[in-house]
Amino acid sequence: MANTPIPPVGTGPTPAPGTRLYAEPKFIPLLPGQITDGEASKYDVYASVLQPIPAPREGASLIMQLSDVLGQSAVDDINTAGMLVFHSVGDTGADKRNRVADEADVSAYMVKDLAIQPVPSFFYHLGDVVYEFGQAADYYSEFYEPFCAYNAPIFAIPGNHDGMIWDPSMTSLQAFLNNFCTPAPGPAANAGGLIRSTMNQPGVYFTLAAPFVNIIGLYSNVTDKGPGSISSEGGKNNLTDFQKDFLIAELQRLKPLREANQTAVIVALHHPPFYGGTADNPLGDDLDDAFTKGGLWPDVVLSGHAHLYERLERDINGIKMPYIIAGCGGYNISSYQTSSPTVKVPPSMASNTALRAYVETFGYLKIKVTKDKLAIIFNSINPAYGPAFDSILIDLLTHNVTEGAKGVEPL
Repeated sequence: MANTPIPPVGTGPTPAPGTRLYAEPKFIPLLPGQITDGEASKYDVYASVLQPIPAPREGASLIMQLSDVLGQSAVDDINTAGMLVFHSVGDTGADKRNRVADEADVSAYMVKDLAIQPVPSFFYHLGDVVYEFGQAADYYSEFYEPFCAYNAPIFAIPGNHDGMIWDPSMTSLQAFLNNFCTPAPGPAANAGGLIRSTMNQPGVYFTLAAPFVNIIGLYSNVTDKGPGSISSEGGKNNLTDFQKDFLIAELQRLKPLREANQTAVIVALHHPPFYGGTADNPLGDDLDDAFTKGGLWPDVVLSGHAHLYERLERDINGIKMPYIIAGCGGYNISSYQTSSPTVKVPPSMASNTALRAYVETFGYLKIKVTKDKLAIIFNSINPAYGPAFDSILIDLLTHNVTEGAKGVEPL
């Protein structure tokens, strides 16, 4: 039912069990008392205490087929068209009381894309769906209402705020699981009067198998002011290694498909694994180790967490490896440097040869993938920067990475 208009609540037929509903055509205002940020005074106490990684839903495959969500007919149409298009960004969860800029501005631009061919098939959220402590009461104002008009599926990996707790008796990620990892799509208890169905992801880490691409999503835990973690990092913390083992196994499974040019491979997680010219934090080192053991480096790594857009590039055995940070979905832009709409890299940061773009503006990614090409486009909602302010085109045959012209979408 993606991109099919849905009648206002109460005017349409009762949906059949298992039917997925995505968009609400009318705006439902926020109700009093539906804003909460938890016990913010206790924020620093638990902001860096790693939380257990929830086990996948029992019996569920960790490889989620896009056809099981969109339907086989829609996936056949994507294959026939020869291109998959989807959105991605993180850090959207800004409530009406505290947000500096309205995340609904970002979602409104994404909604406009749904009326333009080729139509994006889904939104892949890079974490921090809600702030500050990922509680059920935050989901209406910070997720369901701002995206009420987004008439397509929304997948998500959790960010640190989605998993953060303020009391050890609380269960980390419970609200995220209740909204994104239910056994089957159904009414969302946290959606108020809105009709978006829950998503039935198998867990907080999984692979989304779609035409032309496999997206491996990971959970990098609750650390706020520091690098995230996907594993025990060789016994240095209290996490298990199940998630890293999954990543390695998936890379091994996908390697022959990638080598036969049957799929692109994207790794997505909330915390950026790469800063500067090297992977100089434990998360980056852990991912490098997994990529090496899996025998396959992904075509691109996507992350959020830093509230800006940033594109970096590493040289891995002569291959250009792009890392995209897109934490600019609506919650409080960071101000580490002064950026300008006339330049992609501030002069004060030009000595960082890995840095290709650094922009402090709200916006989102539009990603296009075909059998041979992968395009990643950053669209700013600020007219000074504008659509396609930055983009790259990856040749999946040669892995040559080409920077696109400003204002022009590759593919």
